[in-house]
Amino acid sequence: MQLKINIASHPLIQHWAGILENSNNPGTILRTACSELGKWITYEIMREWLVTETIELKTNINVNLINSHYKYIIVIIMPYGFILAEGARALLPTANIALVNSNNIVNNVPAQLNSFTKILILDLFLDEAIITPVLKDLEKKGAILNNIKIACLECRTSQLNQLGNNWSKLEIYTTKVNSAINEENCSREDIFKNKFFV
Repeated sequence: MQLKINIASHPLIQHWAGILENSNNPGTILRTACSELGKWITYEIMREWLVTETIELKTNINVNLINSHYKYIIVIIMPYGFILAEGARALLPTANIALVNSNNIVNNVPAQLNSFTKILILDLFLDEAIITPVLKDLEKKGAILNNIKIACLECRTSQLNQLGNNWSKLEIYTTKVNSAINEENCSREDIFKNKFFV
């Protein structure tokens, strides 16, 4: 099975992604755009991924609520993934937060995960060198690959090819796939990262 890449096309996602294209915007605008993108990309993921159940109320009315058997974990690739998490938390307020440390180990995740655990990994720019050890760590703890999704703002074709070789069932949501790797793209990434912390 091939790596599944979803380029989010919702008009609000395209709007905020367009704002990011202008790296002359102040850092506060870029941070707001990232937070909004975190929210709307998470929305796109959760539309088909969230599990609901029908509950009958005392008034004989049936309502659909999030199934309480399923647990959601937002895994944040530090230090930049937390900017996307600001928006994602608005849609998943009960999700546990797990941080990836400098050794690419996921902290604050139960030692034994099960099939009812769904995991959303957030980072600004997809980096196979970080994602692969994170996925291995999660699998070692019992995570099921079908229950893991990655959200990022931009990913490079070369990174996707490397991930696809080892994690063909992985599903990635992004605003942009960049086939060119050059100094201009690297400096754009650096501009964003520097502005977020000014």
